[in-house]
Amino acid sequence: MKKILFLLTIILGAIALVGCSNEETNDDTIVVDTTFRLLMEAEDLSGMANKTNSVVRTAGSLGLPTSYQGVQITYHSRNTNIIDNNGNVTLPTECWIESRDQQGISKSQFNNLNDNWPVVVDVILSYQGQTRTAKLLFVVAPQEGFTCNKYLG
Repeated sequence: MKKILFLLTIILGAIALVGCSNEETNDDTIVVDTTFRLLMEAEDLSGMANKTNSVVRTAGSLGLPTSYQGVQITYHSRNTNIIDNNGNVTLPTECWIESRDQQGISKSQFNNLNDNWPVVVDVILSYQGQTRTAKLLFVVAPQEGFTCNKYLG
């Protein structure tokens, strides 16, 4: 009986020591992990990435989210003339580069090949002092009836 009581005392003492030694570190790790997980979820689940799967052919708002479960989301467009920092699209009146293939064949065979504008939008996700950055690439078509007589390429 003394041996069982002695073993039980040692086991309880070991559990108490292990439980006390890592308590503060685990709480900090849990907070950081939760914050990082939430930032990742905001990027993945907010619907931002789904906006980049097709060519944007209409002017107006892209409907980009500005928050997700407490995460603040801000945008910085690299071409505010086409997509502003609020996600509003203005269709360009010029082609991006002349539509032709690499061999120099006339654009009449390759209509709209390179007329669309690529626009990168930088995304900043912020939550409780932590930030995560992402990039979205939009492809925006010029207005209907545009003429490609001057190319900005």
